[in-house]
Amino acid sequence: MAAGWSLKGRTAFVTGGSRGLGFAIAQALLERGAKVAIAARDEAAVKAAADRLATGLGADDVLPLVADVSDAKSVNSALSQVHAWQGGLDIVVNNAGPQLAPSPLAAVDEQILASAFDTKLIGFLRVSQAALPFLSQTGSGAIVNVVGATAHMLIPNAGVTGIVNSSVVALTSYLATEAAASNIRVNAISPGMTKTEGWLAKNEAAGKQQNKSAEEVRAGMAQGLGIRLNRWAEPAEIGAAAAFLASDDASYVTGQVLAVDGGMTKPVA
Repeated sequence: MAAGWSLKGRTAFVTGGSRGLGFAIAQALLERGAKVAIAARDEAAVKAAADRLATGLGADDVLPLVADVSDAKSVNSALSQVHAWQGGLDIVVNNAGPQLAPSPLAAVDEQILASAFDTKLIGFLRVSQAALPFLSQTGSGAIVNVVGATAHMLIPNAGVTGIVNSSVVALTSYLATEAAASNIRVNAISPGMTKTEGWLAKNEAAGKQQNKSAEEVRAGMAQGLGIRLNRWAEPAEIGAAAAFLASDDASYVTGQVLAVDGGMTKPVA
């Protein structure tokens, strides 16, 4: 187990857990002792991810589930299965979201925005609503939403993502107020540029076009975006932040958004 706070005895549910940040967060929770259920729409992908996560662990440490966050019936079924699996639920990580192509708002189809809201904002709400009756009220109950830097800073052609992410920030705050009566904490992390599979592939493609290495592409973007640490995040660094907010070390933290972006966003107050 990794050094640091322990999540032993906790049960977690992570949406979008078959790849990217969801996979990294699931891995971080497992490393700290939690049992983790991961959900995604692609059955083959979520089972393969569970096999990778379970390497060196017990057979009952990871539960793969096929679920679609845009379908309330699917979400309710998944949460019921998680609760039955370990007899309880402590941690929910809302991570599943759409992959959007950059586009100016003036040219975007309104259905793209509607679909993004349905998958991410309303999807997070569906999962949270289904989870709240199952989440522990003894102090271990926690919801962590994955937002994004576009909620806090302007990034060209990322208006749809920014609008949806900003809405998730509001959801986090309102839900934290309501869930506090049940002793459940609700927070969010806002990752910056992270070396996920998707971004690594984009960096490679951009490097070939620009006659640069993928690392040179990332370095240029880090400089252009003004990332204070002047590098991209490793997925494990995002996972560790989510695990912290789910842990007892964050027992007096709720309704907050933790920027995990190397200092890319620069609030003054």
